[in-house]
Amino acid sequence: MEMLLLMFWGPLVGTLALTLLVGRLTQRRFQRLILFPLGFLAIPLAGSVYEWLLGGFFWELGVLLWVIIGVSILLGWLAGWRLCRGKERAP
Repeated sequence: MEMLLLMFWGPLVGTLALTLLVGRLTQRRFQRLILFPLGFLAIPLAGSVYEWLLGGFFWELGVLLWVIIGVSILLGWLAGWRLCRGKERAP
């Protein structure tokens, strides 16, 4: 059970920290760089395609695990983007 929690919270916190770091370092310059952490979504995509092509008895669970990891990456990025966006508007 702890491993499943780590597979969700690890990518979420990692992406959140990376997004906040990029947002803080770039601030108003190079704002497109805040999209950089979304490139990590290629890892769960490749993993889910691999599980799908591999087949097997419970291949759906493997795909579901990779989808959960991808969603946690996306949620971490959204939270970081929202926090960085809130800091820009403050005077």
